[in-house]
Amino acid sequence: MEFNVRVISSSIPEICGIATHSQDLITALGHSREIDSIRLAAIDRSNGKNVYHFPVDLLINQYDENSWYQAAGAILERAHARPTPTVMLLQHEYGLSGKNALGNDYQNMARIFKEGGKNSVTVVNLHTVVRNPNEHQKKVIQELSDFVDGIVVPTLSAIEILSSEPYKINPSKLKHIDHGIRIHDLSSINPDEVRAKYHLEGKLIVGTLGLKSTGKGIEFGIEAYGRMINKFFSETSEERKKIVYLIAGQYHPGFVADSPKEYAETEKRIQDIIKKEKLKTIKTKNLEKLTREDINNNDVIIYDSHLGEQDLRDFYTAIDIVLLPYRNKEQISSGILADAVGSGKPVIATKFAHAKELLCPGDHIKKGITGNNPDSRGIQVDLLGKYENRPSVNQLAKALEYLVFNEKARSQIGKNARSRGHEMNWENVTRGLIQYFSLLLENKLTQKSEPVIITKDGETKEPKKE
Repeated sequence: MEFNVRVISSSIPEICGIATHSQDLITALGHSREIDSIRLAAIDRSNGKNVYHFPVDLLINQYDENSWYQAAGAILERAHARPTPTVMLLQHEYGLSGKNALGNDYQNMARIFKEGGKNSVTVVNLHTVVRNPNEHQKKVIQELSDFVDGIVVPTLSAIEILSSEPYKINPSKLKHIDHGIRIHDLSSINPDEVRAKYHLEGKLIVGTLGLKSTGKGIEFGIEAYGRMINKFFSETSEERKKIVYLIAGQYHPGFVADSPKEYAETEKRIQDIIKKEKLKTIKTKNLEKLTREDINNNDVIIYDSHLGEQDLRDFYTAIDIVLLPYRNKEQISSGILADAVGSGKPVIATKFAHAKELLCPGDHIKKGITGNNPDSRGIQVDLLGKYENRPSVNQLAKALEYLVFNEKARSQIGKNARSRGHEMNWENVTRGLIQYFSLLLENKLTQKSEPVIITKDGETKEPKKE
C-alpha cells in the first residue's frame, strides 16, 4: 500500500533533538517505495527568524494556539487532495507545546485529525513518558490516546508505564519501535586520522556529547572524572596526559533562553566542581585551533559548539568511553545514547529509562563492580544524592576506573553494543514503522460500515435491527 506521511515536529535549523530525529526519520522514510510523499509542519519558536527548507511546507507558531488550529486544517486539506491515504505523525514533546510546556496543542490537533481524517490515520511518537505524571502530563497523554490511532514509544518499559495506573491506556494502541541511529558504520573512518585532526593522538578519550542543560549532569561527570584521575595520577604525572575528558556540544538554546537563572546556576556548579577537583580545563568554540600543548596541559576539554553530523562521526570514532550522567530517570529517548551504542562504544550511564533498557543487562554497579557480565552493553549507576536525581558520583568514578584500566572489557562491551546497534539502524526502524503504518491504515480503511439496502425504486433504507 502506498501512502503519504505528514510529520508535525520541530525542524532543522532549530537546534533540538526532536528536530534532528525528525530529519533523520524523513530521510530514511524517503527511501521507501511505500511512501508517496513526505511533508513536515515545523513547530517554530523563532518568530520568523528560522529559514526552513523542503520538506517543510507549513509553519506552526509554537506559542499561538490559533496557528496550531490553522495548520491542522491546512494539513487535512492537503491530505484530502492526495489520491493515496495519509499518516499524520505527531512528534510529541511537552516542551514543544505552548509556553512552559503547558499547552494542549497536540491534543487539539489530534482531535481535528480524528474528526476530519476519513482517509488518514494519526500516530503520535512519544519522546517523554513520565512514570509519576502531574495532572497536566497525564491529561495530555490520555487525551492523545483517545484521538490517535497508534502510539509509538522507543522502550518496552514505556508500554508498561502507559498501560498501568495512572494512564491506563489500552496496550493494543501502543507500539515499541527503536529510536533510529545515524552513527553506526564507522568502518570507513580512520581513528588515527581523526585523533590527529584534533591533536588527540595517543589519548584515551572519555566523552560526553550533545546539547547541554541541567538535566545532562555535566558537573557530575566532571566530578567523577576528577576523582578517578586524582586517585591514580599526580598533577604533574606524564601518565595523566594520556587520558582526557572531552565534553562537546553547546547548551540547548531553549534552555538558555527560557531558564537563564538555571543556566547560570548550572555553569557555576560546573566551575565550582572544576575548582574543587583541581582540574585543568580549557574551553573553546573551535577545537581544531587547539594545539597539542593545549590538549596535553588540560584534563578536561570543553568544546562549546553545535555538533553537526560530521562532528558526531568524528567524535564517535575517536572516543573510547561515552559518559552519560543524566539526571532525569524518566528519559525514554536519547539519540546520543542510541548513537553511542550504534557506534560500538562502551557507555557509562545513569539508570534513566532508555539506558536501563538499551544497556541491559549491563547493571554492573551497585556497591562497586560486581563482575564483568559478558553480555553487557554498558555500565549503569544509580541516581541519588544531595539534590533531585543526582547521580552517584562514586559509582561513576568506579565505572570509569573499571573501563579506563580494562581494555579487554572496553572491547567486549563495545562489540556487544555494536551488535545491538545494528538492530536500531534507520533501515530496520523504518521497516518497522512502515509495517505499523500500513497495518493501521488497512484497519482504518477496511472498517465495516453499516450495510445499506437499495430498494427496487432506487431508494435506500437502513436494515432492520434484530
